[in-house]
Amino acid sequence: MAFKLKLCIAGIISIFPWFLKPLLYRLLLGYKVSSSARIGFLTMIAVDKADIAKCSIGSFNFLVGPYSLTIAENFTMFCRNTISVRNWVTDSKNADYERYCYLGKDTLVADLHYIDPSGGFELQEGSWLGGRGSQFWTHGALAANRKITIGSNCYIGSAVRFKPGTTIGNGNIVSLGSVVTKSFALENALIGGSPATVLKEDYNGKYK
Repeated sequence: MAFKLKLCIAGIISIFPWFLKPLLYRLLLGYKVSSSARIGFLTMIAVDKADIAKCSIGSFNFLVGPYSLTIAENFTMFCRNTISVRNWVTDSKNADYERYCYLGKDTLVADLHYIDPSGGFELQEGSWLGGRGSQFWTHGALAANRKITIGSNCYIGSAVRFKPGTTIGNGNIVSLGSVVTKSFALENALIGGSPATVLKEDYNGKYK
């Protein structure tokens, strides 16, 4: 199906009541969507493939582009988030781009975040993109390593920026306004700054 047609169909589906949307996505776009998925008003999902479990997605979200979307059980998304990539990623010269977004079980994406899934993005079980206005970039000039992986039970604060190819280990907190330019394999640490560094190890800060 041509992308423009898929986008038009997704736009029409976005105005229907939430309880009809899973059926419409299955019938019209061939997605695998749980009947228990709640998808808000004017939220558009127009991707190559989608596998969406029971979840809650708020209004005015934009999940669009040539990538595969997987949403695990009990995922929550608030409003006005964007997970998008343009069609340049489908050029033959970009065949090595992984083009997927995985949002794990019991994860949360708050408001006004931007995720670029062209190089691959993973938010593992129990992790939150909190606050608002964070950006996660998986492509860029001379970026050989692209995928961003956020481990389980992490908390990412407001207005954080992630460079392509960065990984955060389990149980870490990334503080407000940080710029993550390298990977952090350790666990249960407080990470922050520009560029981000480890501010405190064995950090037991709570966010839930």
